[in-house]
Amino acid sequence: MPSPPAARQAAPPSPQAVAPARAPKHRDFKPALARATPPATPTPVRAVQPAIARGPAPAATAVIARAPDPAAATQAAALRPWEAGPNAAFRQRIAEAERSAEHAQDGYGLRNPSSGALGRYQFVPMALRDIGWLDAEGGWTDAAGRHGVTDEAGFLASPAAQEAALSAFLARQEVILDRGGTLAAAGATITAMDGSAITLTEGALVAAAHRRGAGMLARYLAHRRDTPDAALTPAQRAAFDSVEHRLRGFAEVAYVSERPGNRMIARRGGPAA
Repeated sequence: MPSPPAARQAAPPSPQAVAPARAPKHRDFKPALARATPPATPTPVRAVQPAIARGPAPAATAVIARAPDPAAATQAAALRPWEAGPNAAFRQRIAEAERSAEHAQDGYGLRNPSSGALGRYQFVPMALRDIGWLDAEGGWTDAAGRHGVTDEAGFLASPAAQEAALSAFLARQEVILDRGGTLAAAGATITAMDGSAITLTEGALVAAAHRRGAGMLARYLAHRRDTPDAALTPAQRAAFDSVEHRLRGFAEVAYVSERPGNRMIARRGGPAA
């Protein structure tokens, strides 16, 4: 029998199979690492800027309740109707010139039996139609109704309505005088029929138009400017005398335009409400 194979000689272990020797573990390596590593610095957070820079809110202001002033209340209650609006002195002078201020209730309830003129400022029907308070048939319109007036008695009983009507009428006269070029004569000096000088003012021109109409005023000024020596009929002289009386009597009376409150009316040329 063949002899058993010879026992194989064990191969030497490979180098990879041999585990390397480990260095002894030191317990203090972590403290040493901590000492060698610099401390971490936190990343700064960037502030978000608002879209609109806003200043600090203002401090609240305390509201102090004030007791009503009895003197002011008494003064307001003591105002007469024509003194509550513009041109108080002018309105009073108009009433004096119309001889209505000397009547009871300051002339507000006055009716002229011959002319039909109404109230403190002696509105004739034509004037009330001109401002749109009367229609062509003599009926009171919605413009008058907005001031509480639906008939003649209501107009005579309401000082506030008469003051509103005068404001509308004066504004309307200013528009007519301005469009006709008459208002531009304010500041000029003319020679009256008696040879004296009259300096024209806006208030005096408006007052003359209130008395005799814008047309008569324009004719008077044209006569004195263009044909001062032309003969006049008795009716023309009486009318021109009336115009001159107003121009002189209102020359020193303060007057401010009544048109701002009726600006839309003035632009379209319609009646004032």
